[in-house]
Amino acid sequence: MPELAEVEIARRALATWLVGQGAVRLTLRDPRLLKSGELGPPSPVASVRRRAKILVLERPGHSWIVHLRMTGRFSRHDGPGVRAVLSPQDGEPVYFADTRCLGELHGVHTRDQPAWFAARKLGPEPWPEQRPASWWQDQLGGLRTPVKVALLRQDRVAGLGNIAASEILWRAQVSPTRPARELDPQAWSRIGRETIAHLDHLLAVEDVEIAYVTQGGENPFLVYGRAGEPCPRCGAGIARTVQSGRSTFACPACQDR
Repeated sequence: MPELAEVEIARRALATWLVGQGAVRLTLRDPRLLKSGELGPPSPVASVRRRAKILVLERPGHSWIVHLRMTGRFSRHDGPGVRAVLSPQDGEPVYFADTRCLGELHGVHTRDQPAWFAARKLGPEPWPEQRPASWWQDQLGGLRTPVKVALLRQDRVAGLGNIAASEILWRAQVSPTRPARELDPQAWSRIGRETIAHLDHLLAVEDVEIAYVTQGGENPFLVYGRAGEPCPRCGAGIARTVQSGRSTFACPACQDR
């Protein structure tokens, strides 16, 4: 499923494929994709930006806002599950595929964007700037919930998903079950450092046209989806547990700091 790194990869790809390619027409094959607003007439895409796990295609006076959800992805290839087509005047078509039909498209006037995002109550982001321990403590350190669950609070730290939380905590050698309020500054410092390391790693190894691991793509992760395999750090078996209805992957032997 798309998380911050995958959405950033999509942002970069869309900027390359659409910006400077003349007027872009958006055609819906599945009208249910448009959740609010209107498509508007064809016009140039001036820029593509990302806010947490949401993409914003900026056009004169109007934006297309896309939330990929579980299976949404952009590609240069037509095929099953395509719900929309972006057709630039001077470039090749771009296809939005979404096999589970959970993705969302919103047509939002530029003047209404601040209010639209304010309603989502998204917190500050943990990347690309490395946040110090004090920042993490301010955002999450008062929560009683396990740190893995705390990392998914989009109103506190926006952009991290279930996979990222498992990967970051493994890298930082922090148990996912430890209450967030019990972590010391050293643990938060490691979490901040390893958040950057995890996201930079994915941006370096994942392809522009992503094949999600949950849909049979190659697994680029160190522990996620690797229950029973040896821990890359200590060799003990990776364990899968469930927290708040979501899969957590961790090493019981070396994630206790």
